[in-house]
Amino acid sequence: MALGTAEVTAWVHGARAGLGDARGRIDAVNVFPVPDADTGTNAWLTIEGGARAVDALDAPGDVPVADVLTALARGAMVAARGNSGVILSQWLAGFAHGATGAGGVGTADGVAPGRVDARGIALALGSAARAARLALADPQEGTVLTLADEVAQAAADAADAGGDGTAVAAQAAAAGHQALARISASHPVLRRAHVPDAGACALLVVVDALALAAAGATRAPVTDWLPDRHPAPGHAQACDEATGAAQGGAFEVMLVVRDTAPGPAVGDRLRAALAAVGDSVAVVGADGWWHAHVHTDDPQLAIDACAVGRREQVVVRRLDVLEAPQDAGADDWGIVVVTRSPGLAAWFATAGAVVVVRCPEEPATAAHVRRAVEDAAAPHVLVVPGDAITPDELATMQDDAGVEVLGADDEARAAVAVLAFVTAGGAPGVHAAALAAGRARVAAIDVAGGPGPGAGALAADVEHAVASLVASPAPRGESLTVVVPGAADDAVVAEVERCAARHGLEPTVLGGSAGRAVLVAVD
Repeated sequence: MALGTAEVTAWVHGARAGLGDARGRIDAVNVFPVPDADTGTNAWLTIEGGARAVDALDAPGDVPVADVLTALARGAMVAARGNSGVILSQWLAGFAHGATGAGGVGTADGVAPGRVDARGIALALGSAARAARLALADPQEGTVLTLADEVAQAAADAADAGGDGTAVAAQAAAAGHQALARISASHPVLRRAHVPDAGACALLVVVDALALAAAGATRAPVTDWLPDRHPAPGHAQACDEATGAAQGGAFEVMLVVRDTAPGPAVGDRLRAALAAVGDSVAVVGADGWWHAHVHTDDPQLAIDACAVGRREQVVVRRLDVLEAPQDAGADDWGIVVVTRSPGLAAWFATAGAVVVVRCPEEPATAAHVRRAVEDAAAPHVLVVPGDAITPDELATMQDDAGVEVLGADDEARAAVAVLAFVTAGGAPGVHAAALAAGRARVAAIDVAGGPGPGAGALAADVEHAVASLVASPAPRGESLTVVVPGAADDAVVAEVERCAARHGLEPTVLGGSAGRAVLVAVD
């Protein structure tokens, strides 16, 4: 059988369902490149984005197979999560290119035009394997990349032997299963943890779904072959000892970059720039759109490094703070913060938030925030918008199930709300954040005329602002939050702490605001 629109659509839906079933067990064996237990979820969210793009096609049953594959790859690229999702999206892009390029569609006798025959499937899997490698600045053997090669070689062998599309896809999937344990054991981190590569497991679910669709089936693949166990004790230490690259940075940064002059040079520049500020670098692109991923200790450096085009959909997470999705209880709350300041992203993420950073080139949208809500991996999510997204965009989220949008309209109130949320936690934290944001009295000290006053001059301005705020009829307050453009050096912090002590307030000083004023908030 050859792949037509119906079979490709069945493949998409089967892969979506299969990864939805399997993501918890894949998350459980995720130890490389970072043991953050999210590879299965990231792969599922990536495929989910591709499936939504296919579902959104007009009359999808009548759309040419090439257009369906292109929509799948493009949707997956934009929706990609994590290193594993970026690799999978590039694998899909390579599959689409190989299937629809020269020699891929309708080339054999008896194969209808617009259908991908046996040779086309083999070409597509080979193209997918090559493309996945190109996504990474530092490809690692013994991982999903090696498995993709094994799958592609088996498909090529089956096509050379005269197999039809069903046989080619089935042999590719079987070879992947046979190779999984062997290739994983060749990687030092995976061998010490006694687990298969999580990314390879996710890809195998997708290849299994392809084999079923090529055989005319419309069901999800069986996933009970996946291990139902966690890594061996000490796997994180084994990861650190085996390779420095596996340690990674503290933060994950992902964003989309739109190239104003499309060309491969942009992808190369992004990979080189991100490799200089972090690791686990993955960059994929299509039609002038690039999706970049890096683990780094400095999110602002990573975001700045991507200023080679129009940046949007910037998401920052702290890898060791967020809970794994399967650990979330029915009453748990996550938090999403929207900010226009890359320099504040690390602080908000360390507090446990998924952070959406609005870059100057493009506005933040409700779609960007909804993506971050998914990444928060909690049944309920508090959204703290600051001043980085318009009220009209936020209004479209008011009826989103499980989402509470807070009325915090500047970065000082956003910081006050996050501190209250973290201190109280859960549903009480949401209530505390709303009260804190509403109570906070904020003053702005304009420093737009230059790089900002020195510590002494700033201290005098802060003292004057605090004195005015605590003299208001409202309660005196318990905390002082100061948000400073640029770096908050030790002298500035010391002066603010002395001011807070004089007024009996608990101080918090945040540097890195992209604004043109020092914000002083008393709550």
